[in-house]
Amino acid sequence: MGRRSTPPLPTSPGIYVILLEASAGRRIRVGALGTLAIEPGFYGYVGSAHGPGGLAARVRHHRRRTRLPHWHIDYLRRHTAFREAWIAEGDRDWEHRWAAALADDPSASIPLARFGATDCTCRSHLFRFDARPHLSNFMQKLGARAARVGPEPPPTA
Repeated sequence: MGRRSTPPLPTSPGIYVILLEASAGRRIRVGALGTLAIEPGFYGYVGSAHGPGGLAARVRHHRRRTRLPHWHIDYLRRHTAFREAWIAEGDRDWEHRWAAALADDPSASIPLARFGATDCTCRSHLFRFDARPHLSNFMQKLGARAARVGPEPPPTA
């Protein structure tokens, strides 16, 4: 059977949540922010993509594990598996609204304050869940629409 293909990501600006899964616990240093205690479970990270390449470039970056971390999420990404991204196109900066919606989820916890949010007043842009959160519940809460982007296909030889 063939694999279902994922439509190409838009190169326009937008907002996203990347959903990661940790299978093992560990403690990692996140730059000058502090120590993050990773526990098995799911992590949702909210970000915006307003630079060159838009959503396509930013989600592509987050799908990879980088050796030289640039953003807070790069430190966590080295120890987690990419599961999917939730995206919405647009120039409006909904990043903080999306972070507030995840923070209000009763099943969410904040594993490290200010993670991804050192340039705003949000408590965090990273949230941990015991069970995999669902896009439909998140969008219903926001009264908004977003698309799901699945895992990256394995590289071809």
